[in-house]
Amino acid sequence: MWQNLYSTHRLGAIVSPGQAVQTESRTAFQRDYDRLIFSSPFRRLQNKTQVFPLPGSVFVHNRLTHSLEVASVGRSLGNTIGNSITLLPENKLMDERSIDFYNNQLGNVIASACLAHDIGNPPFGHAGESAISSFFKKHTEYSNGLSQAEWADLTNFEGNANAIRVMAHRFNGRREGGFCLTYSTLVSFIKYPCASLAMNKGKLSSKKYGFFQSEQEIFRVLAQHFNLKQHNDDPIAYGRHPFVYLVEAADDICYRIIDLEDAHRLGIVDYDTAIGIFLELNMALKGLKNMERIHKGMAQVAEYDKNEKLAYLRSVTINNLVAASAEAFLSNRHSILEGYHETSLLDGIISEAKNVLDKLEALSIEKIYNHSSSVEVEIAGYKVLGGLLSEFVPAALHPENHYAQKLITLIPQQYHYKGDNPYHRIQVAVDFVSGMTDLYAIELYRKLMGVG
Repeated sequence: MWQNLYSTHRLGAIVSPGQAVQTESRTAFQRDYDRLIFSSPFRRLQNKTQVFPLPGSVFVHNRLTHSLEVASVGRSLGNTIGNSITLLPENKLMDERSIDFYNNQLGNVIASACLAHDIGNPPFGHAGESAISSFFKKHTEYSNGLSQAEWADLTNFEGNANAIRVMAHRFNGRREGGFCLTYSTLVSFIKYPCASLAMNKGKLSSKKYGFFQSEQEIFRVLAQHFNLKQHNDDPIAYGRHPFVYLVEAADDICYRIIDLEDAHRLGIVDYDTAIGIFLELNMALKGLKNMERIHKGMAQVAEYDKNEKLAYLRSVTINNLVAASAEAFLSNRHSILEGYHETSLLDGIISEAKNVLDKLEALSIEKIYNHSSSVEVEIAGYKVLGGLLSEFVPAALHPENHYAQKLITLIPQQYHYKGDNPYHRIQVAVDFVSGMTDLYAIELYRKLMGVG
């Protein structure tokens, strides 16, 4: 089973099933990482909101720095799990190629998938997703000619689904397969392997989905290649690929811990509260001996440098959460392999630590995500993205008049579509707007609205 979970096949490329993992000086999965790092969509993440407004006098995280940190944690988690998998009793007869993959390459696959996990997010963070969805819910006239599934994609716009589109869709000027990533990397960041109409249905229901109708066949190729467990056919829904749990855990660890550190740096959460939660979490994870080591480490940092003390404690906390997540993965590996595991790895860690994480989540909702600066970003997202879509969607659907033609010239050629399918016409506008940085979206909105 473990030997069938990875593949060097590339989307859109013709390769031999027996192709070696090693390609020249880099493995196939290292090449995925490099392709993502050098891509324009990844570079644009540097001006996309994570939680707090950008830029500011205090350099908090944006989508790019968050993705890089998630990739770092993901590589550690992948390496830890990979080395453990080869030692499992059920893998005594594992072939040499698979042993090499798990000992040396799983960390690269998870790191690459982590780089890509937010690449489909629109401007203004999760508020941008809501803004796009709300626009279409308000403008039901655009549903004419669309299937129920296509309309559900638009009224529930999902950054996770858009990531697959950005990476795998053949936009104008691209080769077949988009960025031609390996099947392993692509399937590892599909956290919600179902269509939009499959949300909130069935025992293994999800509140999100993983691909648009336009990329559904690409997902089917991946699902069939890895023999993912199918839960439903119409609308389609599958069980996750096991590597997804590692990408999700890396993301969960980073945003929960780093958001708290950023909030402290901005003065939203006081030092005693932040450090108290970190200490309580580490105590729950590792016990008294670990606390003795932590206090010795903190004592080496100057008393006046509270940011550095918190940074030290953050690094220890992440390391301990990686270890706990790895333990949860191995303990639940059978249900994970069978495609029926329903919870994240952090939900499966020791209950005392899980209780502290729940406390941290409650604090984040109260103090961080509902802080005035975060709410201002959300409101801006609704105004700016709604305003841009109100211009570009009708222009994409009806490009006959002079004003629409002028608007179309502002859309890069890679997004253009010459056919008559209204779903794909609308996607022209959505692709353009969702790919913008925060700053570009604001500047273009001001120009179109006639604001100096």
